[in-house]
Amino acid sequence: MDRELSIALISGAVGKTPEDVPYSFVFDEAYRLARRKVKVHVVRSKIEGECTSYGINFHGIEKKYDAQALNFLTRNVACYPPISLMRNPKRLYWENLYALNVSKVVEKYDVNLIHAHFAYPEGLVGLLAKKKTGKPLIITCHGYDINVVPEIGYGIRLSKKYDALVRKALKNADAVICVSNGLRKEILKLKVDAEKVFVVFNAVDLEVFRPPQRHELNDIKEEVKRLFEVDEDDFLILNARHLRPVYGIEYLIYAASIVVNHVKNARFIIAGEGELREKLKAMIQSMGLQKHVRLVGKIPRTLMPKLMRASSIYVNTSLADGMSPSMLEACASGIPIVSFDVGGAGDVIDDGINGLLVPLKDSKMLASKIIYLLQNTDILKKMGAMARKKAEMKFNVENRINTILSIYQKLL
Repeated sequence: MDRELSIALISGAVGKTPEDVPYSFVFDEAYRLARRKVKVHVVRSKIEGECTSYGINFHGIEKKYDAQALNFLTRNVACYPPISLMRNPKRLYWENLYALNVSKVVEKYDVNLIHAHFAYPEGLVGLLAKKKTGKPLIITCHGYDINVVPEIGYGIRLSKKYDALVRKALKNADAVICVSNGLRKEILKLKVDAEKVFVVFNAVDLEVFRPPQRHELNDIKEEVKRLFEVDEDDFLILNARHLRPVYGIEYLIYAASIVVNHVKNARFIIAGEGELREKLKAMIQSMGLQKHVRLVGKIPRTLMPKLMRASSIYVNTSLADGMSPSMLEACASGIPIVSFDVGGAGDVIDDGINGLLVPLKDSKMLASKIIYLLQNTDILKKMGAMARKKAEMKFNVENRINTILSIYQKLL
């Protein structure tokens, strides 16, 4: 960069260390920007004081009850879409409280740009802060803030009130970053100016997530065997998504019931937590899959690279996606991916080259693709090698940071 740059990065729940799982992709981005000498001020939606961690300045909301926020809300009512005002007044107050605190950070530290992750609530909060401070606003959209799956009630935009807020934020942002081509298409349907919508793929640290080196194999297999009760000659099929309706884990379990009849040493590891855990556990038991399918809960970020290296296939059954970070981690780890053809999956997978795409909700086809790879290990290995090459070409995290910095520079 030709000049010192400072940004206010709005992310409600991002953690403060590399080990924190929530919104780890936001932390990774903030950390790398800080390493590039950008002064990064992350503003979270928590009542907390200021601190610095890993070179990132963290700020929260100063106090829960603030008369200034009520005045701020009064001044901002006119910029709200009328339908969006028909919500709980507490929600309106909280949006303005958050935006007021972002504005204070922007003004106190003479921040150059405001960068919000997710169109709502962060994008709206960023827009209110832009209105007060006059600083350019960038919004990164990740999926939930844009995509909808009506049959399972997924997506903030299913509510007309929140759909109006998303549209308002995106149309008034100075730049919109989307993490896949599919997400860009959906954003353009909202009549957002195409010239300010940039596709910047999610990315991965290629040194952390990588294929195992020969001398590591035995130690990795031994550790995974001990932790997950699998045998050395088992094929591990991994899924690392939350146990929520949008991630379609039930389709993976149906597929597993078919796979294990053809490949006896197939073991499915489902890493994640969520409200469907008990339902999925009962499903596994009713189908007699306890030996073959394990719900292992949340995996520490320090362990995930080893689990990826020990796996043979990564499977994605999401019903809607921007671009799954876990798919990119698998890609970088040299694992072929079998995925429903949804969201950014087509940006990650070159069908038949580094993985296989499957029609949405087709458990039988999903099973047949997994069986094909497990019964043709030479093809599985070739696809894994091509997956790593794709990650090196398209999903290098440093290249992502370069692109983001170039967008920042255009706005200055």
